[in-house]
Amino acid sequence: MRIFWAITCFLVVLTLAISDVQAQTKKFDNELVRVRILTNNKKVQVAGQSLRFQILSQPYRAVAIPESGAAEVRVMKKNGKHIWALRLNNRDNEHLFKEKYLMIQGENLRVGGQSLPSRVLLAKGPGDQVDVVGVLPLDEYIAGVLASEMPISWPLETLKAQAVAARSYALAVMAEREDKAYHLESSVLDQVFRHIAGDESDPKLSKALQAVRETAGIKLYDGSQNILKAYYHADCGGHTTLAKNVWSGGVNSGVAVDNSCPTNPKANWSVSFSRAEIAEKLKLPSLTQITLDRVNGDTRIRGVRVAFNETESKYIPANEFRQALGFTELRSTLFDLKQHENEFVFSGRGFGHGVGLCQWGSRALGLKGKNFAQILKHYYPAARLAQN
Repeated sequence: MRIFWAITCFLVVLTLAISDVQAQTKKFDNELVRVRILTNNKKVQVAGQSLRFQILSQPYRAVAIPESGAAEVRVMKKNGKHIWALRLNNRDNEHLFKEKYLMIQGENLRVGGQSLPSRVLLAKGPGDQVDVVGVLPLDEYIAGVLASEMPISWPLETLKAQAVAARSYALAVMAEREDKAYHLESSVLDQVFRHIAGDESDPKLSKALQAVRETAGIKLYDGSQNILKAYYHADCGGHTTLAKNVWSGGVNSGVAVDNSCPTNPKANWSVSFSRAEIAEKLKLPSLTQITLDRVNGDTRIRGVRVAFNETESKYIPANEFRQALGFTELRSTLFDLKQHENEFVFSGRGFGHGVGLCQWGSRALGLKGKNFAQILKHYYPAARLAQN
């Protein structure tokens, strides 16, 4: 039997009929984050308690189906159009919806063993993929980033500095992508995020939440009074660099020298690839030579020129080169290169793009008694710290 639910508190924010997620989310609190948590092929199975479903094409409109403890949602084609097919508790007939997005709310939501926020937005991705997008308050999101990006055992002031940087980065990216189904990726493409589910009395969880709460509302601003897109990374290898040296653009937030980075047990690294492996990863027909292009006055690599025959070559920015070979393999752009016949050996130091806050360096500063504001001033000397 189909029933209509009472209007929940969450639906207060859904005050107007809308046709897309941009119009919809402008009615949310301006610090409600949409983060893509995972992407499944064709379907997604969500479990939890008291699952409720909300379509976004009509105001105050809940899907006319009973509450459930499990649901399978898939993308299917009907009459040439993609629609949602929703089946409850692995039984009963499917409910079909032609809307672009579907909101699921409930308690202890999860996909497989992965915990989800209490609200998720399902959006159609490329092809027949289904994007699962968590919708949650900013500082709840920051706590999840903090628990994923930095060991909670590190000094509290270091965690607080990370919380401010992560909050600033998130808000800057949210402004850039407000018209997208999701603001942020939950991976290294933006900030690593996992939903925190547990008892706040847990010491590790409690410390992450403490760092977020004690920096509530504090952000970094650039010289133009905009929230700074506060990049950060694991290990600068001894000195940071400017955003323009990595992405050919970005605000100048200043650079820092760090003598403490060698405390990272993996500060120095080496990795080798065969000629064929690199050609395959770069999607090139062949590979004859790699020439390094360094940043002026810096030891970092700005880009590489890859020759694939005697007359043709391709220039690849260093960060794209790292992404193609693997961020965890080619750990930074602070490297030298040697070729041994058909093998290329990269030897370097540091981990990450080298812009903004260095996590291992901030750990050392926290152990020395520096507070979060001093740590942030060290890594973003051209930025301003403010609370609002």
